[in-house]
Order: sequence, then structure tokens, then C-alpha cells
Amino acid sequence: MIEINLLPEELRKRKTEPSLNLNMEVEKYKFWIIGGSAGFLVFLAAILFLGSIVRQAQINSLTAKEKNFAVKLGELDSINKEIGALKAKMGTLDQLTKRRFLWAEKLNQLSDLVLPGIWFTRVYTDGENRLIIEGSVISKSEEAMASVGKFMKNLKDSEIFFRDFKNIKLESVQRKNKEEMDIVDFKIALFFQ
Repeated sequence: MIEINLLPEELRKRKTEPSLNLNMEVEKYKFWIIGGSAGFLVFLAAILFLGSIVRQAQINSLTAKEKNFAVKLGELDSINKEIGALKAKMGTLDQLTKRRFLWAEKLNQLSDLVLPGIWFTRVYTDGENRLIIEGSVISKSEEAMASVGKFMKNLKDSEIFFRDFKNIKLESVQRKNKEEMDIVDFKIALFFQ
């Protein structure tokens, strides 16, 4: 049946559109909504993946720099140790060069004071501000130890030689017998003033 509404337009009841039409509109755009949402999620995942790749590259770069610095730090530590050792040696050399005597004169005096049967194996200075004399004595009887004692007494009694030292000490003595001869190895330390 056909209905005709003769009322003027302002007085007519308006019909609301059924909800079915709204659902049809949603169905019409459903593909675009789902596709857009999926595209947004894929875009978001790609951004996060690229961010993690960039962060991993930065971490690898910083790790490589850290290893490089560790190697350089090790080199610097070894150089600092060498510098410390060289400074200690320079300090010893400075002390030795500040002495008011000539080494040639001191060694000449030492050779004048040596007794027969005594010979030096080493004469050197150490880092403890000492002159070290190492040597040996040969004798056929028990007088080897007495020779070492007499040599030390001669060193101490010599005013010219001993004026640059404050003390003398017998560091070590080793006795050996070889072919009926008494050999004594000794080490004497003279402490600089």
C-alpha cells in the first residue's frame, strides 16, 4: 500500500534510518579499517625493529671502542711503569753525579787499599744509595776470613777513601774449599752519606 503524507514538510514526522544502514556503512569501510590497522601495526613493528638494529649497532660500536681504550690503557700502564722505573734510575744517577768526588779517584784509592790474594768480581752502586764490592779471597790456611776483615778495616781507616761514606757492612760470606785452598766469596756494602 502506498501512503501519501499530505502534511506540510515541517509537520511531517521524520523517519529514522534503520540501524541496518549503519552496519552496511561499517561493512563498506571494514576492509579499509582492518587494512589500515594492519598497516599501522606493520609500520610500528618495522620502526621498533629498525630501532633495535640501530641500538645494537651503537652497542657494538661502543664495545669496540671500549676494547680499544682497554688496550691503550694497558699500554699507558706499562709506559707509566717504565717511566717510574726510569725516574728511580734517574734519582740514583742524580745522587751519584752530585757526589763531590771523581769515580776514577775513588776506584784508584780502592785498588790501592786491596790486599794481596783479594780480587774483585763486581763493584757497583745499587738503588739503596750504596757502593757494593763483591770479590773473593784465596789462601792456603784459615786466614781468608781475616783478610776480608783486614780489607774492611783498611777501607774504614782510610780517611781519603771513607770520607764519602757513613758506614761499611759485610753483607755476605761464602766459604768454599777447592784443591786444598780456602776460597771465600764476600760482599761488602758501603753506605753513601
